[in-house]
Amino acid sequence: MGEHKVRSLLILVILFLITISNYNTSYANEKYRTIKVGAYDFEPYFYMKPDGKVDGYYKDILDNIIFEINKNLPIDKRVKVEYVRGNIHSLIEDLGENKIDLMVGLQYTDERKDKLIFSKENVGVELLGIYVNSDYKYKDIKSINNKKVAFIKSEYESKWLLDELAKNGIKPKPVWVEDFNQIIDMLKQKSVVAAVAPINQKKLREFKKIYEFSPGAAYIASSKNNKWLMDEIDKVLENPNKNQKHSLEKIYLKYFHKGANSKEIIILCTIALICILFILIMHIIPAIKLKKLRKSIKENLSQNRYTLYYQPIINPKNDKVVGFEALIRYINPDGKIISPYFFLSDIEKCNMTEELSIWIFETVLKDYKWFKTNTNLNGEEFYISLNISFNEIRSKEFLEKVNYIIDNDKDFKSKKIIFEIVENIKSGNFKQIKKGMEFLQSRNIKIAADDFGIQYSNLDILSKFNFDVVKIDKYFIDEIKEGNFNYELIIFLSKICKLTNTKIIAEGVESKEQVDILKNIDNDNIFIQGYFYAQPQSKEEIKLINNMCKKYNKD
Repeated sequence: MGEHKVRSLLILVILFLITISNYNTSYANEKYRTIKVGAYDFEPYFYMKPDGKVDGYYKDILDNIIFEINKNLPIDKRVKVEYVRGNIHSLIEDLGENKIDLMVGLQYTDERKDKLIFSKENVGVELLGIYVNSDYKYKDIKSINNKKVAFIKSEYESKWLLDELAKNGIKPKPVWVEDFNQIIDMLKQKSVVAAVAPINQKKLREFKKIYEFSPGAAYIASSKNNKWLMDEIDKVLENPNKNQKHSLEKIYLKYFHKGANSKEIIILCTIALICILFILIMHIIPAIKLKKLRKSIKENLSQNRYTLYYQPIINPKNDKVVGFEALIRYINPDGKIISPYFFLSDIEKCNMTEELSIWIFETVLKDYKWFKTNTNLNGEEFYISLNISFNEIRSKEFLEKVNYIIDNDKDFKSKKIIFEIVENIKSGNFKQIKKGMEFLQSRNIKIAADDFGIQYSNLDILSKFNFDVVKIDKYFIDEIKEGNFNYELIIFLSKICKLTNTKIIAEGVESKEQVDILKNIDNDNIFIQGYFYAQPQSKEEIKLINNMCKKYNKD
């Protein structure tokens, strides 16, 4: 009888342990919130493996982002991904109806912006090609005119390409399909002459690519109910740490760079991991690297490895140049011009923006004379603007250097210079900022509020600071139409600026429609900056400026 009791007790203990284990497992699983992500066949961005699992560039990118998000979330709020397969057309509809939570690789369009939330940063630029199954000459896209061409239904790239082809008199007969597999089948069966598909795919090797294009950047999009999730995604994409930058670079090389084989990538990853561990152990290494970086930047400044590009600013009522914005560029050892996106963060990290701003100021003063001598602006009034930060306006040392440069430039009175403030004004800095601005204005330097309308750069600052110029952010120009909110806002701003004799510059103007709208506003002090007239270029590339601007307007 005692033995029977022992066995019964053991059975009860085992059952209890199993119950506790199941409970713990269930509890552990409940710690992660599941987000449903739409996956469509679009190799190499998304594709389905033989075992049915999702793979591809976007999948790896999202894995990396979710990993970073979960590191910063409490355990009970972490997320995991469940992929929902389908064609892109139906998945976009499901996203808009909150049936799924997220999609990767969508282009930002007017049609989608009201239904979806887009990431602030893009996750890549898709490269697409037109493939044919006949013996057409390479790059001879005119041969598809009036021919059947397969396009993926409801893809922004497809509609964009059709519009571009139509502008060149090429009008194919679109055959709409649901996914990439249908495109392959149609090409093989020769039921279409050509098809639009992503490049770098094994399935397309038997076909001939006659044209390659990119419709622009691709973003992550979420349903309206998932703003919290998009906020977390934006945090990761806007401020990637060094490890994440390295991981994202590896993902890109894996899918789009054929020069390195898998063995080489493994070796590089191993070396990188060793370096990261070493840096974590040895705190002195970051300080040494920062010192070397500062030295490199100083050498670049002294050896003129930086250069200035100038973007004209135009009076739309007569198509004449009224000024330029000076934009910093770096000349790498190969002679290629590099955007500030790739080097400015290093300068900020080293607290060397003040040295750079002084270099730009001195260079602008020299180039001002060059413009008067080497272009048809001789005798014309024009200004050159450059960007500075609030840290510099608050810096006594910076203001003293500016003052010294002005005192030693005998021709400064004949030069019109504007300092554009490129950061947002926050409360608590008003008194010090105003003092710095008033000093610069006393030395005949005008002050512009850049990116007006974004965050702190709003109407409130016009009452607190005496700006000479207000630059309207591209955000308000992109969708300006007569009678809409953006248009009425600019009309309102124009009336205020006329009262204070403040000039207005509309940034990012890219279409004739935008130019015409701004031109017809009753204000002679509204000017235009944007690709419609000219992109930033070196001073040597700028010739017969006013004639050039008239030509752009006619086009």
